[in-house]
Amino acid sequence: MPFPAANTGRFAHHRVFFCFNCRDLSTASLHYLSSRQAVADIANFRTKVAKKMGLTRNKWVLFGCSYGGSLAVWSRIKHPDLFAAAVGSSAPMLAKVNFYEYLEGIQRSLCTYNSECLEAVKEAYNQVVEMLKLPKYYSKLESDFMLCKNFKFNSVMDTTFLLERLILPVAANVQNNRNKRNNKVGIVISAFRDMDPDPQRGEVTGLHLYSDNRLKLDLEDFYMLYGEGNQVLIRIDDLCDTMTNTSLGSPYYRFLKITHSVIKEAFLPCLAANYDDKLKTLSDSSINKHNPTQGRQWFYQSCTEFGFFKTTDSKNQPFTGVPLSYFVKLCSDVFGPEFNYDSLKTSVMSTNAYYGGFNVRGSKIIFLNSSFDPWHTLGITKDISKDLPAVFIKGEGHCSEMFKQKDTDSAELIQAREKIFHILQKWLKR
Repeated sequence: MPFPAANTGRFAHHRVFFCFNCRDLSTASLHYLSSRQAVADIANFRTKVAKKMGLTRNKWVLFGCSYGGSLAVWSRIKHPDLFAAAVGSSAPMLAKVNFYEYLEGIQRSLCTYNSECLEAVKEAYNQVVEMLKLPKYYSKLESDFMLCKNFKFNSVMDTTFLLERLILPVAANVQNNRNKRNNKVGIVISAFRDMDPDPQRGEVTGLHLYSDNRLKLDLEDFYMLYGEGNQVLIRIDDLCDTMTNTSLGSPYYRFLKITHSVIKEAFLPCLAANYDDKLKTLSDSSINKHNPTQGRQWFYQSCTEFGFFKTTDSKNQPFTGVPLSYFVKLCSDVFGPEFNYDSLKTSVMSTNAYYGGFNVRGSKIIFLNSSFDPWHTLGITKDISKDLPAVFIKGEGHCSEMFKQKDTDSAELIQAREKIFHILQKWLKR
């Protein structure tokens, strides 16, 4: 498919949480970590590299998924003179303190896939909540869930942290769903390994314009970064097969089987759910160059820009026991008392005012979202205009169209990728 430009251009990966001039991750150093700075860095990179490599006449296109998708869109909005177009996959456009809609989305997706599975998850989780209220069940819970010895049943923060962690395998599974026709997708276990608070992350990546004037979406270069450590390969099919398998016992014991699988695959001796340990991990301001982590950095942005806290405050979701106050307290405990609800609310309002939220102004931006991905509630799912089209894919998960294409991909997924290509082809010919 020919294009007018003749030179070869490639946009490099944008490492969202790497700081070139920070000696540590102290709160003072993290002051420079923001999406606004990232957008400025992307623009600076494009300008400097284009000049150095003789690509000033080439058209640059931004691609990104998840948070990286947001950066791609915002970079096009703020620097339309530098970027010809942008593609934002599963990109949240609206910052929101209390993201209770996330677990509402999990419920809708599970209900759509298998309503019996949803009911089993609800029953299992609620049983754990009730058992946590009665001391006579403490030893059983400690044994069943392989809890580390420093877990305190009489601590509200410990029990809330445990409940948050037990939600993760179900939520991450549904969010990143790729069904049996596709490859397995990893359940994020970073929160089981290093207590990283949120797997919602992505990277801006690239588009190739080859010397023979062909435009190619290099899907092998598109990937998401969801957390530290290994990933447990469990599909939504496997999750629901287990949760509806009556031969395993009650839903409680079926849920235990899933939890044990995650712990085993993570090579962990026990399930850590001690709030003080979580606080210690997130408060560590040192930089380990041999084993870099991203939990503290992302959590800082959550507390200062985005919120995105996945609470159980809505009645239209299967879980309970993880209120907004838990996350606000964590922000204050990690970064200081000045990081409170008022500062969080003000920061989120500032983010939406600066970028526009759902009121996107600009052109030549493609928004991609999928029905099983609960993040789509904060994204653009319908066309705004001809130059701001949206592609909504049924039955797929987070950033699904950014994976390498397979012969087993659904027709909807293949069509979505083709639509992206043809829209970009039309725009870049102008």
